[in-house]
Amino acid sequence: MTGPLSLSKPHNVLFLVLLLMLVLSFDAHLQLRNILSTKEVRQPNVSNTGKTLVVADDDADRGAANERKKSLYSFIAGGLAGSISSTITCPVEVVKTQLQSSAVAGGSNFFQIASNILKHEGPAGFFRGLPPTLVGIIPSRASYFWAYGAAKRGLAPRLGDSTPTHFLAAIAAGVTGNTITNPIWVLKTRMQLLAGEASKQTGAYQSGYRTAIQAVLKEEGWRGFYKGLSASYWGCSEGCIQFVAYERLKGALRTAHNREREAAGLPPTETLPPLQYVLGAGAAKLVASALTYPHEVARTRMREAAVDGVTKYKGMWQSLGLIAKEEGRAGLYAGMGTHLARVVPNTAIMFLSFELISKALDRKFGVGEEEEEEVLLLSEQKAKLVNQKQK
Repeated sequence: MTGPLSLSKPHNVLFLVLLLMLVLSFDAHLQLRNILSTKEVRQPNVSNTGKTLVVADDDADRGAANERKKSLYSFIAGGLAGSISSTITCPVEVVKTQLQSSAVAGGSNFFQIASNILKHEGPAGFFRGLPPTLVGIIPSRASYFWAYGAAKRGLAPRLGDSTPTHFLAAIAAGVTGNTITNPIWVLKTRMQLLAGEASKQTGAYQSGYRTAIQAVLKEEGWRGFYKGLSASYWGCSEGCIQFVAYERLKGALRTAHNREREAAGLPPTETLPPLQYVLGAGAAKLVASALTYPHEVARTRMREAAVDGVTKYKGMWQSLGLIAKEEGRAGLYAGMGTHLARVVPNTAIMFLSFELISKALDRKFGVGEEEEEEVLLLSEQKAKLVNQKQK
């Protein structure tokens, strides 16, 4: 591609990424403004006169409006939750990335790498790659939770609140999020591999992500920004396992929680205590990550810079085979302990933040449990009315 929007120019790549974020943010702003302007909820226009049930046509729009609100809330809550959790766990992520890299394979442990980072770069070295992470995490997590919620609500009428629904929704969310933000994760990985003595090189990336963009484009072209994408797609299996497990655990915890509320004379609720969100999300992530970890190592290797113009790790299966051949099976699980030490608390923090922020937005802007139940009741009443007319 040539011309004024050529992807060989780094500022154009930045422009496209920022433009995408601007469009998403502007759309969120417009939806939020519409919500604020229609915050007052009308009373349901339903009457029952004798055997005839009358429901106003415009009540159908309320269900659709609430769906749009919930999609927006998922978008906002996902971005904020991802930012919070990524900032808190960034130091462990930096060490984990180096443990997965070929430069230190089998030669260092967590404490050696952490010591080198602290010695050569100070505390700031533990946050190398955080700026592009935060730039990427907002559209990534926002689009992920938005796509998951939208797909789940779209599939539920046909498949119900079932495992296939959660599985397919997680695939849709994973493909959406990974495709949008893969270039940012490539830059983040390159920058994190610089931190500490393990990758102490005088490479082109030393001066920051702007220079990293230039180097990737010069050495590998625009395709370099999508290195590791195939591994990320395979990694959607992790998200599927995680969300299916999380939804099942959350359902079981909610049932147990409502039994306790019933025994105490309290009405049922959809909201769990914060600790139960943490336990459910953490347990689901632990299982999913342990089962699918080798793809993480392959993805990190695929995103490494080419050496003398030669890319050693080219594809998902080729990378897995090469790692197993040169380093043994242990190489496929390099850094897993550190990875789990990061992703389990990261996920627990993120899901807790997401649930709390979503509920806060629901309460603030009028899509609480009572209104959702009311809209559901209206839908059921309309369905009955249609059946009566057909008879």
